[in-house]
This record gives sequence, structure tokens and C-alpha cells, in this order.
Amino acid sequence: MDLIQLAAQESQRLWVVEDESVNMTTVADGVLEACAHRDLAKGLLEHLAKTQPSTLIVAGYSQPAMRAAVSWGNHNRIPVVLLSDSQYCDRPRNLLLEALKGIWIRRHCDAAFVAGGGAAHYLEKLGFPRHKIWRGYDVVDNHYFSKASDWVKRNEIHERGRLGLPERFFLYVGRFSQEKNLSRLLESFSLYQNASLSEPLSLVLVGSGDQELALRDKAKKLGLENIVWSGFKQISELPAYYSLASALILPSLSEPWGLVINEAMACGLPILASSQCGAVFDLVFPGVNGFVFNPWDSQSISQAMALFSQCSGNRRRGMGQASQRIVQSFTPENWAMALVDCIAQTNWSFKTIL
Repeated sequence: MDLIQLAAQESQRLWVVEDESVNMTTVADGVLEACAHRDLAKGLLEHLAKTQPSTLIVAGYSQPAMRAAVSWGNHNRIPVVLLSDSQYCDRPRNLLLEALKGIWIRRHCDAAFVAGGGAAHYLEKLGFPRHKIWRGYDVVDNHYFSKASDWVKRNEIHERGRLGLPERFFLYVGRFSQEKNLSRLLESFSLYQNASLSEPLSLVLVGSGDQELALRDKAKKLGLENIVWSGFKQISELPAYYSLASALILPSLSEPWGLVINEAMACGLPILASSQCGAVFDLVFPGVNGFVFNPWDSQSISQAMALFSQCSGNRRRGMGQASQRIVQSFTPENWAMALVDCIAQTNWSFKTIL
């Protein structure tokens, strides 16, 4: 499989790909947002013409370069598989634009490989046939996180001291951006602390972004002292935070999936998640491995925190164990099997039609 990325970096994501065994072609050096759409499309099409793939798998359609690649595949009679994790509830939708989008996808894409139930439902809403949709797109290396978590738990005292983490805490991992709803999370955390009858859990925020200064200022005005600002962490550093936390909390207003949920579950964490997170449909079962809340309602978020705090130690451990069981089928191996089946069936149907 020939892997192509449009650019080496994105402005909002500071991840570093450490696996040098991955054979990746990069169309343009530098930051994606700084590259001209025309140059990206030209470079991508030149590479496709050179490699002549038998099947084209395209990550979304929002980028002009991706739409150009889809058109190239259609012109060259090559099956096109759309990768998508978008949900209908991600943002306000214009009915006319949605109708045009549905026509475009049905006309240009032969199959779709989506994240889960929410993404599949959205494609069906756009008129895409259900039998042409495969699921299981958003996964992480569960084994890596589980193994790293086991090591951290065996060295808990040392690791907690090294990272300066409290004994019990809710953990947030992600960007400090508007859609992540962190301002309301701070308000909810304040409500939770003030209403708590026992010692409340602390809050640890892992990440960075353009809202960080405003968030720190708001926390100060709310008088929130038991917050740890841990900064941005690479994937190799995250298992320690997941393993030492009491639960993950993800309050997003818009979250097509939320891979941090997969990562946390692989480390055995209960999940407190916004109803807007795509992963909720497939991975979060209220009362079993966590709680789901309304992200626009501070009281709802605060109540989820309080409900979790009232759980006994045994029930919290049971929730964490349930998380590990539930996420077991969301693996790179199953991802690969689903994609291989998608490609095989799509190619068979494509050749039959031709």
C-alpha cells in the first residue's frame, strides 16, 4: 500500500511520527495550512499518475486536493473508497449544501470506510447505500497502550511523583481550542467542587492551544486551585497520564470520534464523554464503563463528575475493566481486515459493472 500525506505538519497538531518503518510520501514540506491548494492538488495528482494505484482510498473530501484525487480516480476508472468520521451533529448543516454533498459522494465514491455508527448514519442520511459502508476506521494500538499502562501501574508511586500528579483526578487530553469546550468544563468543575460532599477529584489538563491563556485566567477567576496544566505530550508520554488518572473526561461540542477515548480505554480508564463524541455510539455505555453528558449544560457535566465520584472503588475498577473489554475489537488488525474486505468487494463490484 502506498501512503501519501499532503504535508509534513498541521498547525493545530504537534504530533511526531516516530515509526520510521512507515513508508510515507509527502506532497509538500512545511505546514498544511500554509500550502497553496493548487500546489497540493498538482503534487498529489502527479504522484497518482506515477504510481497508478489499483484502488484509491481518500481521507475525506473537504480538502480541494482530495476532491481532485477523487476526480482523477473516476476519470481513470479506479475504484474510490472514502474514509470518513464526520457526523451530522458535528456542526449546523445547510440543507441545500447537504443535498449537493450527498449527490457528489454518491456519484464519485464507490464505497466508504467510516469510524462508527454516527459516521455511518450521516452517510446514510446523505443517501449513500448502507451496503457500501464499512466500519472500524478510528482505532489505536491497544497493545501499546495496555502494555505501557501495566508498566506505569507497577511503578505508580515513582511515576506519580515524577509527573507531579494528584492521587485522584479527572483527565482531559487534547487541544485547547473552542470546539473542545474547556471553558464550560472549568465552570462545571467549579460547580462539582462546590457541591461535593466529600473530597472532590482534581483535574489534569494535557494539551496546548490558542485558548490556554484565557483558560488559565478563567480558572484563576473561578478560584480553581486543584488543576494541573501538564502541557502538550507526545504519544509516548500519554500512557502514564491515562494510567494514573481516575477517569477520562472529554467535553467537546464537536468531536467526529475522539481517539483519546480509545487510548484511555486501552489503559483501563472509565470514560466521561460528551454526547457529541462519535465514539460514544460504539465505545461508551452509560453505567457500564462511564457516563455521557450534554456538553452545552454545565450542570450535566458537573452531574457526571459527581456520579462518578460517588462510585465505589470496586465499581470504578469494574468500569475500567469494562472499557478494556469493549475496546478490544477496535484494533489495527480489525481495521486492516475491514479495509481489505472493503477493497476486495468494491473492486469485484466495480469490475462487474465495467
